[in-house]
Amino acid sequence: MRIFQIMCLFALLCSCAQTRRLERKEAAAGLSLVTRAEAEPDEEPYRPNWTKVKKPFSSDSLYFGEAVFDSAGNRRMLVRLQPVEVVAKRRVIVERLGRVMIGFRVRVPRELQSRCFGIELTPVLHRQDTSLALAPLVIRGGLFADVQNRSEWRYDKYRHWLMGLGAQDTAARLDRARRLLVRFPQTGAARLDSVAERPRQIDYFYSQDVPATGNSGQLFVTLQGRVRALDGSIYGLPPSDTMRYTVSSMLSFVDTTQRFVKRIVRKYAEVRDRSYLSFPVNGTAIIDTLGDNGPQLARITATMDSLINHSEFYVDSVALTASSSPEGTFAHNELLAELRARALKGYLTDRFGREIDTLIAVRWVAEDWDNLRRLIAGCDSLSHKREILELISQQNDRDALESEIRKRYGQEYAIIRRELYPPLRSVDFRYSLRRRDMVQDTVVTTEPDTLYARGVELLRSRDYPKALYILNDYRDRNYALALLSLGHDKTAREILEPLPEDPERDYLLAIVCSRLGDRDNALEYYRRAAEAEPRYRFRAKLDPELAELINP
Repeated sequence: MRIFQIMCLFALLCSCAQTRRLERKEAAAGLSLVTRAEAEPDEEPYRPNWTKVKKPFSSDSLYFGEAVFDSAGNRRMLVRLQPVEVVAKRRVIVERLGRVMIGFRVRVPRELQSRCFGIELTPVLHRQDTSLALAPLVIRGGLFADVQNRSEWRYDKYRHWLMGLGAQDTAARLDRARRLLVRFPQTGAARLDSVAERPRQIDYFYSQDVPATGNSGQLFVTLQGRVRALDGSIYGLPPSDTMRYTVSSMLSFVDTTQRFVKRIVRKYAEVRDRSYLSFPVNGTAIIDTLGDNGPQLARITATMDSLINHSEFYVDSVALTASSSPEGTFAHNELLAELRARALKGYLTDRFGREIDTLIAVRWVAEDWDNLRRLIAGCDSLSHKREILELISQQNDRDALESEIRKRYGQEYAIIRRELYPPLRSVDFRYSLRRRDMVQDTVVTTEPDTLYARGVELLRSRDYPKALYILNDYRDRNYALALLSLGHDKTAREILEPLPEDPERDYLLAIVCSRLGDRDNALEYYRRAAEAEPRYRFRAKLDPELAELINP
């Protein structure tokens, strides 16, 4: 314990001086855009192929090394120079399946490091108006790490002791103890947590797969960090260089041509209506005071009046179909349905005049078993519903059928007669209309398709699932782009192949075929696209599917 206290005292004395030195020199960590291969150190260190020898009694020096003869026969010294690294601050990265891979090197110089320091570096990804802090890098000096580990050990020991007591204010006491004992908390979820015993330059290649959201096409990475010393002082690192990534995606192939809605206005139209009228038992008279007949008759006459006097259409014909329920014999019900249909036609003729007598065609349905079957299937109160439906489908004699249902399933028959028979006593109207002053069968109008425009906007914003949902019905190049961006390559090929041939379509098909392993067709589509549009020869170098194909 005494030794640990002496080490901490030494740390407090030395770290204060060192942090001031860092501030004076404005020491900083660095970012650079290199590939992983470039970031790897050379297997063999650089060794010069020459020797420097100082002349005796002189300030000059002599150099001895390899020699070669040039084309003129003159002897020349051959000097191998140390490689010079030139790093750009901008790089093109490729988006695939809605994601991009960014990579950069973080360099921590020796001057930032000390046994008494803890360095925390956090790369920050910026796009449009949002920023995302990536997992930090932590480099701790040996003494700094010992102090952190010791303080965490002391806190854990106290926590176990306190938990054993079972005190009521355990949480508050633990929080207070952590503030007192752990002055330098360890950074969690770090990408790298290294203990540096000896100061040396540290290079770390940082790669991160991130979603390519937004429509700016630009990503930026900066580095922020701090150095903590054991005396409690903190040195904030100066801002680093900004690394810029240009996202290369297939969104350059988006077709931005405005699309219009094709709305077909037909010459002919049809209006259907159904009403439910009550009649006396075995009667055919139209009585407006019976049941709900008043409102029903008013609605029938209002509908017919609006259609007959419509300004855009005129009525070609009206089909009036009356139907009855199955109680009684089939022959009686057929006659009853016919007479009731003719009675309703007479009622309407009295209201609108004799000119509509030839306009209305009368039809009737004796027993509407098809509609009854549908009503039975939807009725949950019938315990033998399945058996009754099977009986209806097997029995052709309708008179015997109703009698058989009443005999076998008397309780269910009572429900059917009480609840399902009344809707069968209906009158259906079918109005056949024709548009006035119209010669052609159809007229096509156009208006901007705002739904399609929304799908294209979502596609350009890289919200591929929503764009795919909207563009599904259009089956065009933009729909294929949404499929490609989500990895649905086979479906994208099925959409692209029937489209008209053009360089954009051929280039996308080259990518699709390459993904599917069809190299021959991929090369053929690429050649056709490059011949029609030479800029695609340069574009292919950025697309990984084609870069390896054309430069094996």
